[in-house]
Amino acid sequence: MQQKTDEEVLIKKANGGPSIALIFPNDYGSAIANLGFNSVYAMASLTGFRCERFVYNKEKNSQLRSIEHNRLLTDFDVWAFSVSFELDVLNVLSVFQKTHISALSYKRNGNPLVIVGGAMTFFNPNSLWSVADVIFHGEIEGCTEFFEKMYSLLDQGMRGEKILEELAGMSCLSIPTFGVKKVALSKLKDLKKSLAESFFLSRYGAFGKRYLIEIERGCKRGCRFCVAGYVYRPMRYMELEEIKKRISSAIEYTKKLGLVAATVTDYPYLDELLDWIENKIESLSVSSLRLDALTPKLINSLVNFGEREITIAPEAGTQRLRDLINKKISEGDIEQAIRHIKKSGLKRVKMYFMYGLPEEKCGDLDGIIDIVKNVKINLMLPYVSFNPFIPKPWTPFEDFKMLDEKELKQRQRYLSSTLGKMHVKFKFESVRLSRIQWVISTASPELSEELAKADAPFEVLKSAEKSWVPRRSWSYINGMEKSFLDSQKEMAFKFKTYPDCQIGECEACGVCEKINNQGGIRSGKKADIGC
Repeated sequence: MQQKTDEEVLIKKANGGPSIALIFPNDYGSAIANLGFNSVYAMASLTGFRCERFVYNKEKNSQLRSIEHNRLLTDFDVWAFSVSFELDVLNVLSVFQKTHISALSYKRNGNPLVIVGGAMTFFNPNSLWSVADVIFHGEIEGCTEFFEKMYSLLDQGMRGEKILEELAGMSCLSIPTFGVKKVALSKLKDLKKSLAESFFLSRYGAFGKRYLIEIERGCKRGCRFCVAGYVYRPMRYMELEEIKKRISSAIEYTKKLGLVAATVTDYPYLDELLDWIENKIESLSVSSLRLDALTPKLINSLVNFGEREITIAPEAGTQRLRDLINKKISEGDIEQAIRHIKKSGLKRVKMYFMYGLPEEKCGDLDGIIDIVKNVKINLMLPYVSFNPFIPKPWTPFEDFKMLDEKELKQRQRYLSSTLGKMHVKFKFESVRLSRIQWVISTASPELSEELAKADAPFEVLKSAEKSWVPRRSWSYINGMEKSFLDSQKEMAFKFKTYPDCQIGECEACGVCEKINNQGGIRSGKKADIGC
């Protein structure tokens, strides 16, 4: 079944060249809103590939057909998956079941050739190790050589293992059939060359017909639970004039704009950007805001552009736990943010919290309740979203064992009972699915083979989840220095915070130095911040 769209396309499509199937293993709305998927389409098209997009369809007997020309997926010799979320791994495996093609790479012999990229390849793609012929690690724009080489090889008629042999020497690629080797994350130095923006607009997108643009990449904050904050280092900003130029082109198609960043409020020219767009657009959304950076000007700008609620993320209920996770937000910051929101006239506040953190006690859960009470006292309606803490690779808590289902549900019952008595709306992410996410995010290559062979991969994960112990099988990715992660873990359990990332001026985590050695972002002198 072909996906129905009403797309406007903001990039010129290549007419000739080798064809490639770009597959997003989730629904169409999510695909349209995923800037990684947009950027790989743009990069492949600019290289000359004839790209056709596929999205996952949950209907049991549905055929997978391209958005562009309704072609069957099985007509393509190259399948490129963009995998952003752990549970999408199950949809990747389902694609092979739907097409009656083996998920195991050694049984396919390169027909089709399967490439895996996306956010999961930054920290641990092991759950697809036995499926992929090629794993691209890192930012798509940071290695144009890969696309140029693939184009040349396919244009010459080369297929299968010969292609893998030609690609094996590239530092940002894993070729699982050739075994494990050290790989370096591909990184883009200058965001002027970024392709992380909307190239397709549709009212069926997850955020409607909205143009999205990434204004910064990486995060300087170093929250210890956040894998993105570690693997996307160092922080880089797009120049203000470049953002203006791109938005000016996009508003010919839509007056709805979305600014994307790990923390939009860290963009140094945000006020100037908000002033510039004031009379040019009708609607503005932002991906993430630091509550300690909420100012009356920023809140009023969002209200003027149609926002009816503000989302804040205290993450933990007490100062001790916020220090443990290096959130660097105080009680005073939270109270001030609530006052600013109330003064703006907004009546709804959405809040994100985690539970099941290391060292968490009952008093920390009560701290969450106190913050929610403060919102109610200020005559606003709180909506609370809860996620169990999931230890992720390449964070200081990567070897922390996630709490078991019984313990997490006990804490969930406590929170839901108390909030229910307060008549507060709330939502809990599934504990079972969260623990399965943990298994996938810390998977080993051996688990990948079990999943690829199974008729019911989800059952394999359910069984593994009961006794899962990660063993850091992702260390072949040349990311954060392990010694830095260990030092951060030690500081965490002393409830000590750590300064924001000193971009290019510090050698503490090792990222800038590694990228510098790859010809990327410079490494400067060591900063005097306790490195």
